[in-house]
Amino acid sequence: GQLKFNNMRLPKKFLIGKEGDGLNIAFHTLAVSRAHVGVSNLGICQRMMEMAIQRAKDRVTFGKPLAQRQMIQAYIAEMGTYINALRTMIYDFAVDFDAGKDPTMKASMAKYFSIETVKLVSDYMLLIFGGIGYFEDCEYGPVERMYRDCRAMWLEEGPPSVQLITAA
Repeated sequence: GQLKFNNMRLPKKFLIGKEGDGLNIAFHTLAVSRAHVGVSNLGICQRMMEMAIQRAKDRVTFGKPLAQRQMIQAYIAEMGTYINALRTMIYDFAVDFDAGKDPTMKASMAKYFSIETVKLVSDYMLLIFGGIGYFEDCEYGPVERMYRDCRAMWLEEGPPSVQLITAA
C-alpha cells in the first residue's frame, strides 16, 4: 500500500529528533539494520558449518570419513576463517556503535562481507552434504531450505553493489 500526505502538519511533541534531521535518522536506522542482516548471516553460517562438520564426520566413503579428506578439511577451514572474520567485523561495528561513532561504513562492510561469507559457507556445506543436501527431510536439518533462504539476505537493505558504494 501507499500513503500520501499533502499539507500535513505534525505537532512538535511527535517529532523524533530535531526538525530537519529525518534523513540522518533514516540513514542511521538503515545502517543499524544492515548490521542486523550481517548478524543474521553470521548465525546461519555458523549453523551451516556445524551441520557440515557433523555430516563430514558421519559420512564414510572408500573406508574413511569425509572429515579425514584433505579437501573437506580445507572447505571447513575456509568456512571457519570467513565466519571468524565476519564475527570480528560485527564486533568492531558494535564497539564503534556503542562509542557513538557513525555506524554507516562498518555496517555496510559487515553486511557486504556477510553476503560473501554466506555464499561461500552455503556452497561448501552443500558440497559436503552432496545429493542428500537437496532433500527436505535431511536427517541433519533443513540443508536445502537454509541454502535457499540465506540467499534472500543478499538483497535485504540493498544489494552488494549498494553496500560497496556506501562503504566507500
